[in-house]
Amino acid sequence: MKTTRVLLPFTHGIDMDVLEYAVLLAKGRNATLVPLALIHVPNGRLAGGARLEHVQQSKDFLEAIQHKADSYAVSLERFEIFTSNVVESIGIHAQKMECEVILLFVRDGEGVLLQTHEIKQLMEQGVCKLSIIGLLAQTGRRFRWTLPRWLFNWLPGKQRNASTWHGQETEMDMKLETEHSEEQSGMRVTSS
Repeated sequence: MKTTRVLLPFTHGIDMDVLEYAVLLAKGRNATLVPLALIHVPNGRLAGGARLEHVQQSKDFLEAIQHKADSYAVSLERFEIFTSNVVESIGIHAQKMECEVILLFVRDGEGVLLQTHEIKQLMEQGVCKLSIIGLLAQTGRRFRWTLPRWLFNWLPGKQRNASTWHGQETEMDMKLETEHSEEQSGMRVTSS
């Protein structure tokens, strides 16, 4: 039986609520979550070129996602990559690991876990199926986000709807500024 894998790429900004959301999505799909910490290093400086704070944040991300996965009994396959091309590395890793989907999070038009321009490039390249989750804006110290109705089917005591993963892709409002027109990129972007 083939293992279903869901890729969760990361370059910056650990958000525990988003990590928990990603773990719940993988659990609902009965999938293995593949957290991928990418550490950007400038061209030609792969040996010793990474900033210490990026390395530490990568380690923190992998430990945090491990903690969340353990608490929900979700299997993980953790990876850390030093790269000069983050977007290309995400695509290569998704294909190599045979990931069904790449999870991307956006709040207020800004990337969460990845830089906004990295998400935009992934959308333009179309290397793998993307699941873009729009989060509600932060209010005060914590942000509020609502779980889609179909996610509650995955919680214990609820009957799971088998068609929840496929066919429930939602259009989201994004404030991504694109360098190309909507016609050129083939994507539909609306501003709120």
